[in-house]
Amino acid sequence: MLHAMNRKSAVALALAALLLAWIIAAPWLTVVRIRDAAQARDAQALAGHVDFASVRQSLKDQMNARLLHTMAEGGGNELNPLAALVAPLAGAVVDRLVDAYVTPAGVAELMAGGNPKKPQPPTPAGPENEAGGDARQPLAQADMGYRSWNRFVVTAHGRGGDTQFVLGRRGLGWKLTEIILAPQ
Repeated sequence: MLHAMNRKSAVALALAALLLAWIIAAPWLTVVRIRDAAQARDAQALAGHVDFASVRQSLKDQMNARLLHTMAEGGGNELNPLAALVAPLAGAVVDRLVDAYVTPAGVAELMAGGNPKKPQPPTPAGPENEAGGDARQPLAQADMGYRSWNRFVVTAHGRGGDTQFVLGRRGLGWKLTEIILAPQ
């Protein structure tokens, strides 16, 4: 009887350890899946790991803040009168641009350290269009780690500075929820 109880305890402990290991490793596994989907230019697979609405909103907020900062008078916090009139229109333009550029292909380009290009219709895969034509690897030499229990950050080092890709816990899984652009 005691032997059977020890065996059940050992099995339960092993299962708990495996579950804990999987929970801890899950964001790294998600990053590998995102990287592989971006490298393969597999929009459907990438879309399964990205919360596009959340990513778009985070980028819109950043771009609008940068725009307002640029429009502010030299060092002051107040907008000049012309900028105050233009700001709502500029914000609408930013919103449209972010919506157009934040696509699976655009996210893949950001992960490779580049800038998203204007959306193009998909081209058939052929020898000249294979992934080997672009030597940049998504998230190459990126730093990764937990910032909190529900937040995992991947910092990609690009020519224009460091871009952070923030993953948020969604139940037992993880999704890309925010992209923090390099400061200007």
